[in-house]
Amino acid sequence: MHYFYTRIFIYGSISRVVSLKIPNFLKKRTIPQHYNTTCKRMSKTFTLIFLVFLAFVFPVHAQVSLGLRGGYTLSATQIKNAQGYKSNSIGTNSQLKNLHADLIINVPVYKNLYFQPLVRYITKGAYLRPLPSKSGLLEESANQLKLHYLEVPLNVMVKIPVSVGKIVFGAGPYVAYGLNGSYDLDLMYNGTVLSTESHDVQFNYKDRGIAPGVRLNRFDAGANIAVGFEFNNLMVVGANLSRGYANLDRTSSAKITNSYFSVSLGFLLDREDY
Repeated sequence: MHYFYTRIFIYGSISRVVSLKIPNFLKKRTIPQHYNTTCKRMSKTFTLIFLVFLAFVFPVHAQVSLGLRGGYTLSATQIKNAQGYKSNSIGTNSQLKNLHADLIINVPVYKNLYFQPLVRYITKGAYLRPLPSKSGLLEESANQLKLHYLEVPLNVMVKIPVSVGKIVFGAGPYVAYGLNGSYDLDLMYNGTVLSTESHDVQFNYKDRGIAPGVRLNRFDAGANIAVGFEFNNLMVVGANLSRGYANLDRTSSAKITNSYFSVSLGFLLDREDY
């Protein structure tokens, strides 16, 4: 008896058409020999960046101020295939709504110029639009992707004093380390959801993959712009727009990037100019 397993993936939505169950012996995956070496190299790079950051901050601890804040995030995961098809951008109904938390570090550089790194826990991802249902076929369609990151934006900020506080604005790069994630997979028939399963994303070759042949890179990087206000009573508000430039698809079959918009509210533990 022969087994057949047909899978279809269209970027912007993820879908597989199932005709017969695949036998277990066909599910084995071979881990490329270079995978462990690549992961170790990238982990060392991320650790080195963080250590350099700590080495810069701690010698000037007398001038550094710290703060805590959290807020609301609208995120999207952009997907682009070789034919130029794009989907899931900020401003569409595919945005994922979630929360984030920040540790703020203010380091004076010169007059109103500051170096402001953040240590941010954030959830990125998107709702993935399902394909139109095909009559008489069972389809698997991923409908939600959540990726949890520890992110370090490295912003250069300008602070302009006013009567009630300081206007703050700036920009800089960010690097992010993927902790884990998940996605929901719907089994559909004639447009009706029959069942939903949740699958983990561990950013390694043990992952089932969010689509046939598509597995995600653990590391993300990009740039962001930020604006905000620091009140004299130490309360802070802010907003930022972030755009990823690193391709999350380590198989290179598509270009997958993250972006998000966030608003935050928090407080400073102290002020570097007090």
